[in-house]
Amino acid sequence: MQTPVTREEFEERINLVRELLLAGKADPHGMEGMLNVRLLPSGRIDMLSIDESTRLNTNMMHQMHTTDMGKMLRNLERESES
Repeated sequence: MQTPVTREEFEERINLVRELLLAGKADPHGMEGMLNVRLLPSGRIDMLSIDESTRLNTNMMHQMHTTDMGKMLRNLERESES
């Protein structure tokens, strides 16, 4: 899984998950940690308010939404066979 390198990338991922949840395109089950995410007065995300479960779910949902998971899984299967 590709993890974000910068704060900007991570905030983009959090905002993507938020949009997917609001649009009903993602199941909120197991995403209770998103309720605890706070914003700073500057409008940025308070990184200290993000727990490990939220971080992992956010990275996973971002990867599933922005990549071709089928292609990635087929490549992993081929690599494990050789």
